[in-house]
Amino acid sequence: MMLPSWPVRVVVIIQARMNSSRLPGKVLLPLPLSAETSILGHVVARAALVVPGPQVVVATSTQAADDAVVAAAQALQVPVFRGDEQDVLGRFVGAAAAHQAEAVVRLTADNPAVDPAFVRACVAHHQATQADYTLTTGLPLGTNVEVIAAAALRRAADAATRPEEREHVTPYLRRHPNLFRLEELPCAVPAAVAGLRLTVDYPSDYALLQLLYSELPAGFSLTDPAGLPALLAKHPWLAQINSQNSQVQP
Repeated sequence: MMLPSWPVRVVVIIQARMNSSRLPGKVLLPLPLSAETSILGHVVARAALVVPGPQVVVATSTQAADDAVVAAAQALQVPVFRGDEQDVLGRFVGAAAAHQAEAVVRLTADNPAVDPAFVRACVAHHQATQADYTLTTGLPLGTNVEVIAAAALRRAADAATRPEEREHVTPYLRRHPNLFRLEELPCAVPAAVAGLRLTVDYPSDYALLQLLYSELPAGFSLTDPAGLPALLAKHPWLAQINSQNSQVQP
């Protein structure tokens, strides 16, 4: 059976770097500890499960420390784009241009539980509404998805001047609804799942993902009743492991 194709060329860009102040080198940490797959490897594998399959690219910096990210991506047979460490917005524009993207899915290499089903739903909604920027809502921290029209990304890069607008890619678009068509896609997951923190920023975040990846299949979904929801029902204390951690939104 032939799969449908996206109306536009979609490229998944995974931003990755080794220089994390709270958990250095986190994107290449093994998950789980007994496995050879890194956190970055899980993000790449999940991006590859989006159907129909888009191009997947790792965007890292030109810093020497990120040579390790390049080597890991090459081992995963994923192309790499390198750019300025602080100007991540410019890096995304460069990666999008290098791979002829018309729409970009932005993922980060410290979010290994992103669900391909919601990535696909976000892309479909983005294209159906002809949006400039689409964001899922209602999913656990670390699993929401952003889709950006490449033309809008270029316009933002031409206009954004604040440091946080260059470092975090999408703040300029979100701050200017008068200039861009912004869309939200509400998503539903079990309440216990929605309240989880599934990003890896602190050691305790890594500890939670270690437990989840030790108990669940590597490609576990956010909604399968027999998977993550069942595990949380059996062990509700899991949600407390990293609940004290906070996330600053730009």
